[in-house]
Amino acid sequence: MGEGIYVALSGAIAQMGALDTTATNLANASTAGYERLRPVFREAMAQATANGPAGTTMRAVTTATESLDTAPGPIRVTGNALDLALPQGSYLSVSTTRGERFTRAGSLAVGLDGTLKTAHGDPVLGEDGKEVLSKPQNGPVTISPSGEVWQADAKLGQLRIASFASPDKLSPEGGSLLAATPGSGTAMPKAGQLEIGSVEDSNTSVVGAMTDLVSSSRNFDAFQKAIDAFREADQKVVTTVAGVE
Repeated sequence: MGEGIYVALSGAIAQMGALDTTATNLANASTAGYERLRPVFREAMAQATANGPAGTTMRAVTTATESLDTAPGPIRVTGNALDLALPQGSYLSVSTTRGERFTRAGSLAVGLDGTLKTAHGDPVLGEDGKEVLSKPQNGPVTISPSGEVWQADAKLGQLRIASFASPDKLSPEGGSLLAATPGSGTAMPKAGQLEIGSVEDSNTSVVGAMTDLVSSSRNFDAFQKAIDAFREADQKVVTTVAGVE
């Protein structure tokens, strides 16, 4: 079998990964704080078969990783006192069943138990690593531009805002939720002013995602045709050799 078919196959598999990534971006185009994913393609060099010329190599493509596009999304003014837009490169720390996670989705609310939570129900963490708790009977909760959480004259805590050495290496866990990885580095405190009464929308463009979807689909079709062409060529070679014998 010709080596070219493996190159075409690797390209087709890579485009399938790109299609999955684009579909995820498109599905989250309206998810507040979502940072779109970008497939990272790498060229792999493999030693040619023993039948080929000595020292020759075969090129193939792999989709080794996905990278976050950390460009800011559009800011939307809501007027809600517990909505906040984060400075670029910073993330809100939240508590989940899997441990501490991070998000740029800043639409917050106070739960029935007084816990400050995200729109998805994840408790928000303070600088002390604990959940920010209020007493519903003491009145409304407010957040200052510096990240202080207040209820009446009582300070409930300071929001834990984090940054990372390589935020594009954070691991997506669905929606706008992200996990730290060895590549991203550990969470570090991040200072900056919050935009209260606003939220950051997804940085995914529906038009751009649709364009990527069409492009990946066409590339996949092209690789599929190349695979079919190599297969037909192999069949002709086998038939010809058999006829000669």
